[in-house]
Formats: sequence, C-alpha cells, structure tokens
Amino acid sequence: MMDTLRYYLVPLTTSCGVLGFWLGGPWVWLGVATYPVLAFFDIVLPRDLAPRKPGSAFLRDLPLYLHLPLMIALYAAFMHSVVSGSNPLTGEGAVWQILGSVGSLIWMNAVPTVPVTHELLHRRHWLPRRISQVTNTFFGDPNRDVAHVNTHHIHLDTAEDSDSARRGETMYTFMLRASWGAYKDAVEREARRLRRGGHSPWYWTNRTYQQGLLLASLPLLVFLFAGTAAMLVCAVSVAGSKLFLEALNYYQHYGLVRVPGGTVQKHHAWNHLGAVIRPVGMEITNHTNHHLDSYTKFYDLQPEPDAPQMPSLFLCFMSGLIPPIWFEFIAKPRLKDWDQRFATAEEQELAMKANEKAGWPRWLDDADPQLAPAPGN
Repeated sequence: MMDTLRYYLVPLTTSCGVLGFWLGGPWVWLGVATYPVLAFFDIVLPRDLAPRKPGSAFLRDLPLYLHLPLMIALYAAFMHSVVSGSNPLTGEGAVWQILGSVGSLIWMNAVPTVPVTHELLHRRHWLPRRISQVTNTFFGDPNRDVAHVNTHHIHLDTAEDSDSARRGETMYTFMLRASWGAYKDAVEREARRLRRGGHSPWYWTNRTYQQGLLLASLPLLVFLFAGTAAMLVCAVSVAGSKLFLEALNYYQHYGLVRVPGGTVQKHHAWNHLGAVIRPVGMEITNHTNHHLDSYTKFYDLQPEPDAPQMPSLFLCFMSGLIPPIWFEFIAKPRLKDWDQRFATAEEQELAMKANEKAGWPRWLDDADPQLAPAPGN
C-alpha cells in the first residue's frame, strides 16, 4: 500500500498551492514553499533503489487524473484571491504578492505537472494523451508530445535531439535552445505528417492551431475573470515554467553521447533515484528504464542501480545555477566515469570530440588501457 500512497505526494503538493491562493495574503507563497521542503528530504534521505511492488493500477493512476482538476482549481483560487483583494497585484505590498504568486505558479506549472503529463503522453489510449495536451498548456508547450516521442526518444544523446544537453553547455543556454527546438520540431513534424497524408501543411487538422488556441486561452481566461495584472502574472508564470521544464530536462542526459542510429542502451540516460523525486516526479527520474521501453507505466519502471547515476535532481538543479560548481563537482567527474566504464569505443571517440569542443580535458588519453571497452560493448 505504501508503494501506492507515495505517489499521492503529487496531489498533496498541488493542493498546497491551491490552499495558499485560497487563503491569500502571504499564504500565496505556500505553493513554492514546498520546493525547499521536498529538496531537503530528497538530498538528505538515502537513495531509493527499490522496485515498486504490484498494487492497484487504478489507485496508482488516480493522481495522474486528479492533476488537471487540481490545476484548474489552482488557477481558480489564484483568480479568486486577486478579485477578492486578498492577493493585491497593484499598490502597496504588491511586489511581495506578485513574487509569491509567480513563484508558486511556476513551481506548480512545472512540478508536478511535467511528470504527470510526461506519463500521460506515453500512454497508448487517446484520452490520457488529450488530457496531457491540455495540461501541457500550463507550462506553455501543449504539443510537447510531438517532439518528445518522435525526436527525443529516437535521437537522444545525438546532435539531432535538442533535449540532450551538450558538454560545456550551461543550464541557461540550454533552456533557450531546448525551448526553441521543441517548438520548431513540433511545427515541422506536423507539417511533415500532413504532407504524407496528401494535405497542405496549413490543413485544418494541423495541431499547431490547437497549440496556439490553448496557449492563448489560459491568459485570456485569467484576464476575463481577474484583470490585466493577473493576466501578466499568468503569462510570466507560463513562460517561466517552460524554462523551468527545460532546466529539469537539462540533467536527464547531460553530456552523454550515442552513435546516431545506434541501439538505445541502459547507459544512455542518467538516473536520479532520490526518495522524494521518484514519487513526486512520477518516476521520470527513473530515466534509464523509461528509455528502454517508453510504454512501461511509471510504477513498473525498474531502478537500474547499475546504470549511470546522478545525485539528487534537486541538488543538481541548485548546483547548475552556478555553472562552474556544476561542471567541476558533478558533471565532469560523472562524465569521466561514464566515458571510462560505460561508453563504447565509438562513443569514447565522440566523447573526446565533445570535450575538445567544450574546452574540457581529453581525460581518456591518460586513462588505464584496461578500462577501455571493446568495440560494440
């Protein structure tokens, strides 16, 4: 039962945001205040390497389907707080209220929304995929599934994938590059899909139209019910959460390389097996097993402790805010180990070229020859 209950951290976290806006005043900070609490426990608790035990699929999936109603409640509570005057966005004290509102909305839009929508877009049935598309709107990327499924899962760890961070790349530059890449790829793939069906790229079934309508609908609704200031807070929060999403994405494949067209193997993703981030992230950080079979449901993913590992995702994110700390204390040591113990001979060549481009040492030149893998291994 505990293996099922742990995933209810997701609706509990979102409910904190709803409650904060409903109470108004300084309580608007309650949503974003869950971040340091979750981060603290994920960092200090031992890693969670246990596979989940079988249980009720309905009860495990329920948090996924509760999330869209809770996000609607979050924005309804935000608008209520503005209209009622308990969350003044203009006048004296407005700066504090605006910062709390933006912080809580960005955090709730990104986590746990991203892990929930990620799980739903990988489901085979049309309904969870449509729910995912609508929920993706809260972080500004309704057509996230188009590029994610058709590009990232095929071209991960190669130059063709904008979701794979390169060696030497900072979180800040990656957020912008990955955001542009996701939008660009979704538009291009939709046009390609329509051409294959004998239609113009401007045909009415192009999902890019749906994306535009969904992106416009959220700030427009906030404007109609709560005014201009609330609309601006909403727009900033959606844009900020999109960047936050890519910031989290930065750590899933950072610096890894793969021969284009080669088989995806266990060493082509990083795992962050924290005791908190696993349930709050709907096992999205159990990333290695997910890439071996993207249709495996989140609670059936195996931890793969022998695959490449990163520390707490929260710790990675906070260190990435200061790139030299991220590079020297986390990224470089783990990539050096990956190059020596996991990479194939072909991948080692790609890795050293990537190091040269990043201005990093060619550490394999001085490595013990016994550590070098045989070609294809």
